[in-house]
Amino acid sequence: MITNLFDRVGQRAAADGKSAYFRLHRHRFAAMLHAMHDHAPGGHVLEVGVTPGHFTELLVESGYRVSGVDLDPEGRKALWARLGVDVRQANLEREALPFADASFDWVVFSEVIEHLVYSPLPVLREFGRVLRPGGRLLLTTPNELYLKSRLRTIVRAMLWMSLNTRAEFRHQMLLEGTARYTTHARTYTMGELTWLVAQAGLRVVQRRYEAPWERVGLEAPRLRTHTLRVLAKGAFAALTAALPASRSMLLVVAER
Repeated sequence: MITNLFDRVGQRAAADGKSAYFRLHRHRFAAMLHAMHDHAPGGHVLEVGVTPGHFTELLVESGYRVSGVDLDPEGRKALWARLGVDVRQANLEREALPFADASFDWVVFSEVIEHLVYSPLPVLREFGRVLRPGGRLLLTTPNELYLKSRLRTIVRAMLWMSLNTRAEFRHQMLLEGTARYTTHARTYTMGELTWLVAQAGLRVVQRRYEAPWERVGLEAPRLRTHTLRVLAKGAFAALTAALPASRSMLLVVAER
């Protein structure tokens, strides 16, 4: 059933010209749905940062009632209408969430915290406000200690180079206004992330190191066409599988 669900949403993403994005994030979405599976099925979910809407669609088709908040929801307005999802505009670092206290069974905050410029604590406290008693926050973010990122940092440091490439530096410096949210402000370790969640008054009930990015490109048909690349990626994935703390993504579930 889950495979069929992902195939259906993947087909619609392809028709929308977003097949590459869905392929890149498919394993992240699967890990998130799995984390939500055993608590409040069919409940009311607030998804924070909904664009382009693939996980929103997966939630709706899984039986959840979904509301959303986004910096710029207008670009996908037709999708929200088709899904029956109320998506409101807000800048989390400047405004309160436009929803009443104790409105949601879940808040989904995936691959957003690393884009916040300031401390995420006020935002996390807002999530506590809109969650019902016993409601849960699902939070995912890239792992600061991801093996690939660590190796890249070590190599660049040994070569006496900036930790950012020239292109990365110039890209970040040219971002102005809300465009700055398109790049990472910082990444977190598991200890840092769970500390922040606890400081916001939520109780951590689950913490997992996930490997969604390592699995991209390991599809069986690619073994015939990109043999060496697939074998190299497979070896890297096996290494992070053996060293969980070096995997690419942090996943935390916390309860109000």
